[in-house]
Amino acid sequence: MENSTTERLPQRATMIDVAKDAGVSFKTVSRVLNGESNVREETRQLVMNSAERLNYKLNVAARSLRVGGPQIIALLVQNPSRSYIESVHLGALQRCHKTGMHLIMEECEDGLAEIEAMIDNISPVGVVVTPPLCDDPDLIKMLEEKKIRYVLIAPRNPPATQASINIDDESAAEEMTRHLLSLGHKRIGFIKGHPDHSVSAKRYAGYSKAMQDAGLEIAPELVEPGEFSWASGLVSAEKLLDLPDPPSAVFASNDDMAAAVIAAAYRRNIHVPNDLSVVGFDNTQVAAVISPQLTTVNQPIAELVSEAVGLLTDQTFQSSERSKPIFLDYHLVIRESAGPAKAEVSA
Repeated sequence: MENSTTERLPQRATMIDVAKDAGVSFKTVSRVLNGESNVREETRQLVMNSAERLNYKLNVAARSLRVGGPQIIALLVQNPSRSYIESVHLGALQRCHKTGMHLIMEECEDGLAEIEAMIDNISPVGVVVTPPLCDDPDLIKMLEEKKIRYVLIAPRNPPATQASINIDDESAAEEMTRHLLSLGHKRIGFIKGHPDHSVSAKRYAGYSKAMQDAGLEIAPELVEPGEFSWASGLVSAEKLLDLPDPPSAVFASNDDMAAAVIAAAYRRNIHVPNDLSVVGFDNTQVAAVISPQLTTVNQPIAELVSEAVGLLTDQTFQSSERSKPIFLDYHLVIRESAGPAKAEVSA
């Protein structure tokens, strides 16, 4: 039996394969293979055994042959959504694996001084800066002064001569709102994203434009603040569903908050989508595993970061053709959580 299992192993294993074989997260595999110290010895040995069994050890060795020692890409994140962080981490890991780079992901909660100390310590060949850090002028100035290459993910106003990877968040939110309108919904609630994230305003602008183009006024009580976290989505959902005239549909600015809306509806015995339609944004893993599965905007999060790593490892990165905003495609993912609005019952 063991031999037959070995025969089915992929010839070119990835970090994800190693993680599955070892029964650990890909983040743990990254820490082990990048030589980080904060890993238990038994876990380190487990990962190394899996890497050797899957022939991944050869790939790790190849990295060490690079002139000047390990080449490191730094990924800077600051986001309350674990689903988002996992997606950006996965995208960066996969591209680093293909290009022979090491990856260090830093969750930046302690301010610019800590980020600068990390940068000085690891001397990365490039930095991927995710929201909302991508809009921090002091951070960008620090990277410029140190002459470190960087790519921004979804900055507020992508400069024409600065490398960034984006999608059109406003158009995507407008299209999703139009989808709900096409299903007959007129009283559509909206849960905003974190105020520090520029995409929050863009997604609200898209929702607002679609409602206005349909000739519908946006009732103030239908718009609730959020922070891109499940907990904030739950608070906002309860306020919307407690209204004397609740919405027939809710558009949450990310999937975590949309999942919270579905949970709040379930607690009230409100059936989704028969009584309430719910849609989200991002198409993270949670969208496919909750019940009912979530209609959402597919923002290719992993691909955004993968493209950023690709730019940083491109020898022509500094050319004017490469140092400019790049927009990737999005699309709606229609699943079970949104359906036709209930017909109004005449008095």
